[in-house]
Amino acid sequence: MSESASEQASAAPLEERPAFMAFKQREDLVEYGDNGLLLFVAQLKLGFDDVDTFAANALTDDNNDKKCDLVALSADRQRLILAQGNLSEKDKPAAPANKASDLNTGVTWLLAGPVGDLPETLRGAALEARSALASGDVKEMQIWYVHNLPESANVEKELRQAAETADSLIHREFPDAQVDVSFSEIGRSTLEEEYRRTQVPILVADEVTFTVPGGFEVAEERWSAFSTAISATELRKLWSVHQTKLMSPNIRDYLGVVRSERNINHGIKETAKRQPENFAIFNNGITVLVHDYEPVLDASDRVKALKVRGVGIVNGGQTTGALGSLADKEAAAIGSAHVMARFVKCTDLDVLGDIVRYNNTQNKVEAADFRSTDAVQDRLRTEFEGVPEAEYRGGRRGGTRDAIERRRALLPDSSVAQSLAAFHGDPNLAYNETRTIWENDGVYSSVFRDAVSARHVVYTYGLLKAVERAKQQIAKIPDQSRTEAQKGHARFFSARGSTHLLVSAIGASIETILGRAVADRYSLRFVKNLSPTAAIDTWQPVVDVALAFSARLQAATDQGLKAEDRVASAHTDFGAMIEATRSFNPTAFDVFAAATFPVATDGETAATF
Repeated sequence: MSESASEQASAAPLEERPAFMAFKQREDLVEYGDNGLLLFVAQLKLGFDDVDTFAANALTDDNNDKKCDLVALSADRQRLILAQGNLSEKDKPAAPANKASDLNTGVTWLLAGPVGDLPETLRGAALEARSALASGDVKEMQIWYVHNLPESANVEKELRQAAETADSLIHREFPDAQVDVSFSEIGRSTLEEEYRRTQVPILVADEVTFTVPGGFEVAEERWSAFSTAISATELRKLWSVHQTKLMSPNIRDYLGVVRSERNINHGIKETAKRQPENFAIFNNGITVLVHDYEPVLDASDRVKALKVRGVGIVNGGQTTGALGSLADKEAAAIGSAHVMARFVKCTDLDVLGDIVRYNNTQNKVEAADFRSTDAVQDRLRTEFEGVPEAEYRGGRRGGTRDAIERRRALLPDSSVAQSLAAFHGDPNLAYNETRTIWENDGVYSSVFRDAVSARHVVYTYGLLKAVERAKQQIAKIPDQSRTEAQKGHARFFSARGSTHLLVSAIGASIETILGRAVADRYSLRFVKNLSPTAAIDTWQPVVDVALAFSARLQAATDQGLKAEDRVASAHTDFGAMIEATRSFNPTAFDVFAAATFPVATDGETAATF
């Protein structure tokens, strides 16, 4: 999108703005009401591929949510996000500032509120957040106020106060944690900018001239690249003008600088200050996407400068941010420092997408990309061509754009992996360590076994989604209207990872549910070639019965599913209740057993166990 087009979009009425139009087209967000926009923004910024699974764990909005609508950890657990949302039906000059000030209350309850006084919807989130802070996983806390109105100075003032409160509480409650606290008002203009980031990789369209000591060009039919070195001082000046907009193609942005020798950004700054003459050979350099570039020659036909139009740093965002964040008094020390730089011009959208993806292989959010050519994933993609109303990409993800233009039939990679891991006995892996499934060879092969089939994936995925649906149905019932049983279910689902724990408990009890021995659980699938939607419906009666025994699983949620002995004990208690129920009320189980392959052999009946 050109600058003039961008300016036109910013001036357009709300309903004609590209980002808001994209949001309104997301039918899957309608059921979340006012939280739909909050989830849309979260997906833009965090890049997850399954909004329902994310919402099931991250939404804390309730009539007693202590001003916390959403609490989430990023996939790498380095970012803790606390968000408040507001979706206005009327056009107003600014969003209500009191909703931003509410976040000051929210951070207090989340980080330091007495656990016993926290509402059920927030308790699990608070325990998870505090555990991640205490363990040193979290490097940044982000506070968001998401709305569809213009940004304002009053809101910014309130958000800054909330950030200062959060910073003070973290220092007091978690003295060993090294966390940067930031805040964002994500209103109309910011939302459009975040959305444009997913549509075009270069947000900074300026023409910039870099002084260079020569260089060389490599060109192919669909791209060309000029390799050289640029002044660290010039790069720092560029950051001072555009900051994180420079990194629109870099899905990691700038992670901030923690004053620790172990932090890479702190190390970059120290190297630039102490050994500027060696910085070019110590640092990996940067890769920059540009609309165009032109070498500028001196009288001897040697390249003395490079004129570029458009700047998008696809790799080297941490280097750029670290140099850019140097204080003025520190900047003088880097005068002779240079950064190796590669400027890439490409007009082919497919190649451009691959440039962004492959230059960001450090990003663990895209861990599934490493398995996209795996034989198992290749076979699953082929098998899914025969599954009705289903699409599976098997690691071939297109990034955030695919997520925000969610196709109804798409089975997200992360949810498939989580459903398999949980059903086959490892809810902790499914919830806390999803990326490990894709990154670790041993773990990957244990989850995506050679025997796994597309129809078995539909079987386990249908169970996960049926559990998530049950959680959503409980959440929709006002607290004052819930029965005692429903309050117990709500209490269970308030714990982080509870959906994956219930999936694993049902998986552990599958022989009891089916009323027959199962030699290989990877062989389980539905007799009919069901669509994922039909699979959810088939599982739902079993899930509804199993939910009655969720209290038997409660003890395993206290340590975020990491206590294997508690999980095993909870499975045993849960299984005993399923067995007792099956003996006198087998109908739901029998219907499900008849729909599951392998079917009972001669001499077996679904009611016999």
